[in-house]
Parts: sequence; C-alpha cells; structure tokens
Amino acid sequence: MDPSFRFDPDSSDDEASGAPARGRLAQSPWEFSLYAESVAAEHARRRTTSIDEKILHLRQGCGKPVLSDGSESDVSGSGEDDSNEKEIEEESGDEEDEREIEGVGDEEESGDREGGEEGGSELGEEKDAHEEEDTVEQNETSGPVDPSNFFASSEGATFHANSFLELNLSRPLVRACEALGYQKPTPIQAACIPLALTGRDICGSAITGSGKTAAFSLPVLERLLFRPKRVPAIRVLILTPTRELAAQVHSMIEKLAQFTDIRCCLIVGGLSTKVQEVALRSMPDIVVATPGRIIDHLRNSLSVGLEDLAVVILDEADRLLELGFSAEIQELIRMCPKRRQTMLFSATMTEEIDELIKLSLNKPVRLEADPSLKRPATLTEEVVRIRRARESNQEAVLLALCLKTFKRSVIIFSGTKQSAHRLKIIFGLSGMKAAELHGNLTQAQRLEALELFRKQEVDFLIATDVAARGIDIVGVQTVINFACPRDVKTYLHRVGRTARAGREGYAVTFVTDDDRSLLKAIAKKAGSQLKSRIVAEKPVAECAQLIEQLEDQISIIIREEKVEREARKAEMEIAKAENMIAHKDEIYSRPKRTWFATEREKKLLVAAAKESLGQGKSTSGIISAKQAEDLRLKEKKRREHEKDLPRKKRRRLEAQREMLEDEDEDDEEAKESDRGKKLKKGQSLVDAAYRKAKSLKAASKRGPG
Repeated sequence: MDPSFRFDPDSSDDEASGAPARGRLAQSPWEFSLYAESVAAEHARRRTTSIDEKILHLRQGCGKPVLSDGSESDVSGSGEDDSNEKEIEEESGDEEDEREIEGVGDEEESGDREGGEEGGSELGEEKDAHEEEDTVEQNETSGPVDPSNFFASSEGATFHANSFLELNLSRPLVRACEALGYQKPTPIQAACIPLALTGRDICGSAITGSGKTAAFSLPVLERLLFRPKRVPAIRVLILTPTRELAAQVHSMIEKLAQFTDIRCCLIVGGLSTKVQEVALRSMPDIVVATPGRIIDHLRNSLSVGLEDLAVVILDEADRLLELGFSAEIQELIRMCPKRRQTMLFSATMTEEIDELIKLSLNKPVRLEADPSLKRPATLTEEVVRIRRARESNQEAVLLALCLKTFKRSVIIFSGTKQSAHRLKIIFGLSGMKAAELHGNLTQAQRLEALELFRKQEVDFLIATDVAARGIDIVGVQTVINFACPRDVKTYLHRVGRTARAGREGYAVTFVTDDDRSLLKAIAKKAGSQLKSRIVAEKPVAECAQLIEQLEDQISIIIREEKVEREARKAEMEIAKAENMIAHKDEIYSRPKRTWFATEREKKLLVAAAKESLGQGKSTSGIISAKQAEDLRLKEKKRREHEKDLPRKKRRRLEAQREMLEDEDEDDEEAKESDRGKKLKKGQSLVDAAYRKAKSLKAASKRGPG
C-alpha cells in the first residue's frame, strides 16, 4: 500500500454536531475463545483438574454451607435486594464525611487530565525522506512538547456525522458496521476517520466506551481495500499493553473486515510461537501485537520484517509506558520505516508520552472528542467505609453485597493475584458463579474467563488491574473496587468498565481508614455527589460465619493446587531432560535467540517498572524509570562505540562481559541451591531427571542380556 495515498475529506464534515446513536448489543462483538486451546484440553494434557471441579467436588462431599439462620448460601432463592441493607445515604449527610470530601487540598495538578476516557491519536502529513529526517532531528531535541509548534492545526475537524457513509467509507465497511449494530458514528469516530484517511498522524482522546477501536480500525481497513494485492506484506502494526486487549482489538477488526479479503493476525505472549511464525510468514495485512512478542519474532523469526509497513497504531500508550514497555516501543519505532502514518492514543499526557510523541509522530493533529473529560452521567458512584475494626470482615462485606444486592454482571477488582484467587474460591464454595482473571493463570484460562463473562455464563469476574484498561464487555452493571486503587487514574479506568456508551452503571469502592486521602481526591475529581452505602450488620455477620466455615475447604483446594503445580513442574523438567537427549544435535544447531537489551538492562527496567507501579521493594537498590532509561542509553552508546574497535579488543571486552554475567548467574544459582537444600538434600530435580533419562536410554541401547 502506498503510504502517500489520500482521500479527499467529505465537505459535509463541518455540519453541526449531534448526539451519537448506537445500536444495543446483547453481547460484545468480539470473542475471546478463539485464540488458544480450551481450558479442558489444557487440563487433560497436564493431567490436572480445574478450580471449578475442585470446588464442585468439595461442595458435593460436604454439602452446601449453612448460614446461622439455617438458610443455604446459594443465591438462587434470594429475596429483595435491600432486605438486609440500610438505606443508601448521600455522602454529604454525614458531617464528618462531608468535611473529609469538601476539605480536599490543592494537591491536584492543573495539567492532569486523569479520567476513564480512552486515549487519542496523532496525525501528521507525510513528506519526502529529507524532510522527515529533518523533522526527526527536531523532534528529538530535549524539552516538553510545545503544542503551538509541534501539533498541526485541527481546523476543519468535526465531531459529528449522521452516518458512516458520510465518512468516505466503502460499502463493505458500512455493511459491517450495520451488522454490528452501529447506526451513527460516535464523536471520536466522526473526527478521527476522515483525518486518518488522508494519511495524517493523529493524537486524540475520548471518554471510555466511545468507540475508539473502530475509530482507528475503519480508516486503516479503508486504505487496505486499495492496497497492491499482488504483493502481500505486513502493512499495519497495532500495539497494545495487554494480551486481552490485543485479542479484543483483533476480534473487532475481524468483525469489521468480515466482508473484505483483509487478513489480520494476533501476536501475543502465552500462545504458540511456532504457530505465530507461520502466520507472520504468510504476510497478513494487519498485525495486532504486544511489544515484547513482536520484537522477539522480528529478531529471531526468518522472513519476518516491517519493510512495507505503512501504519503504526499505539493503543493505550500511557499504559504501555506504565508497564515498562518504553524501551520496546522505541526499538519498534526504530525498526519501522520513516515514511509511515502513526496514530497514538493515550488517556493522559505525561513527560514520557511527550517524548514518545516527539520520537514517533510528525506534525500530528490533536483530537479531543470530550474536552471536559467528565465521566458518564449515567454512572452512580458509591463508597463503603471499612473501619479499622472491621477490616478483617472485608470479604464478608463483599459477599453480603454480592449475595443480596449486586447479583449479575459484576466486575470485582482485587489488589493482588492471591486475593483474587481466594475470592474466586470463596464465591465458588458459596454457590455463586464467578471467574477469575489475573497473571497467575495461563493464557487459555484468562481468555476463557473473559469469554464466560462476556456470554453471561458467570455473574462475577474477579480480576486484578489487567482488566482495568480497554476491556469493553457489553452489559457490565457494577464495578466493585474490593481493593482501593492506588491513585485516581486507576480508579477512573476501573469504573470505566461500566456505564459505557450511555448505559447505566454502578461503581462501589471499599475505602479503609488508610484511603481517606484518595477518597478526597476522588470526590474532587469526580465532579459528582458520592454516595455512602452502609451495609447492615446482620448479613455481614452471617457471611463472616460462612467464610469461617469454609476456611478448611479453602485450605484443601490451595494444597491440592500446590501439589499439582509441583508435580507438573517435575514432569516438565523430566520431559525437558529427555528432549535434550533425544534432540541434542538439533537443539544445539539452532541459532541463539537474541534481544535488543542485555540481561542487566532488562533487570533494571523491570525493577524500575515495578517501582513506578508501587510494587518494587523500598530499598536504595531500586532505581527510577528515568535512571533505568539513562543506563540503557549509555549501554547502547557503549555498544555502538565498540563496533569501531579492533576485533581482538572487541572480543576481549565481550569475554569480560560474559564472565561478569556468568558470575551473576552463578550467584543466583547458588542462592537457588541454598533454598533447595533446605527442602531436600542431594541432587537437584533437574540433574536427577537428566541422569535417569540418560541411564534409561543407555539401557535401551544395550538391549536384554
């Protein structure tokens, strides 16, 4: 596809704007179950049982838990919603609470635009090679982005269109929009699509649930309809921060391209590398990927490159940088052709985003579909105060709310993976249909959890912040923040999973005494009256008694999972040793997989990313993200300098570096062995498995006698 190909914007784009309309869907248009093997097949291959099977076995063996009043804990026969709950009061009704909320300090930054909105994109006109090189040199200068000098004028952009036909889209794409129930473009779609069709770079923002995925997908698909079909190539690269968001974007593009011959490919971690290599060699038109996995393929897979790339889209760019993908994004931008269109979407504009904009975009157009950045008017926000004396009953308060009030289509955000898993077990043993979504699950399990919740086969999705950004599931009625978010931005993205596209929704946040400062900030930035929900003591006491009765069964399930995990690890080590013996020559003949950063750089970046998320250790050994980035740049300059050295000197330096890395690895292995000796004396499991497999092979060669 020629990147310079342009469409003339429609003259009707400057009409008066109006309220967008969208057809109501019973389910989200995307599916999550098509990207990995089924969880049942995965458990059969591993010879393990699912958490639901363990819960069902215990419930059948022990019977249903009984509350203090003799009633069973199942929700099938529950009564009125408010029967065991006091009246919801306005937060201002309590004088103490009113002082807390209204007496917010001036810590709010004036430039902060934290909200549940989705990010925008930046457009820039394409120029010849000399002009682009000059632009890149200017963009790489230090200092913050000056909007008046850097961004192009958005004059002529409109946020209103009566139909998709007005946006210069071809019939197959309009037909796909009608099949998905999209009747009228949303403001971000009406503004972004005409400008993106001209090949300009875009940077914009919009409230959550405003159709951002279609806003950047439709113009890309329109341009691909006119690509040179005789020359297959990867022409569009879409980068997302999480695997689930990538699967959602890929499924959405598949739906929009269902009446065309455009092919799309999903490249994320957790899925088969070999299958993805085959898919990339077939040269799909669009690649939706997470940064780490696509870099791995570009460096280590044969016949895979981005030479013909015409469009790069960075979705949720602020989240990409939060998760420590800054170095990966810069490496990918370096590998992409300079003559390209780039669209960047970010909910907030930080210094890191400004640097990324200067690096990757050329005279972008800034689009803000909702400059006020207010959350949807249909969202009702409530807080549940957890006093210090009742913090031990927080699980009981949650269970009481879900048993009596919020019974369907609820996303519960937990602070840790362990807490999410424990809540899943408690809900399952209580007879409530729930799924869990966090990083300790396999990719198949994570996708199945989303699919079960999307199809409304489970009522509760218990998740960490992996589901807080971008995931759009139709019909989410309630978001419960079981663990209070670490900042206002995270809170806004969590509650943005409900009340999407004009629908009503509830957001309930559990607030402890340590979270008062965050409550004040939420109240100030919300721009709405927070309500205080007071849960009655009786149902909380009953649920606390129920959880206490379930503790033994919870421990049994956790022990069973630990035993299965250790057995599976041992089997994997034995299989690995046998495979090393059987295919030794083939394995050692393979080229070593490479990466653009050294092991030391990766460790520094991971530590800095954890610290920025508040997960790192509070020691002086942890450096900031900026320091890690500076070290990475110094390391890069050192490697470039070594290229000009004589061969012998260069090899001597490489040998010294390898010795240092080997010493670090030996230190880590020594620590691991010390931990292993505490558990078991003698040979390690890997050595024992290797020796056993080798002796069995030698015995089979000798034969009988």
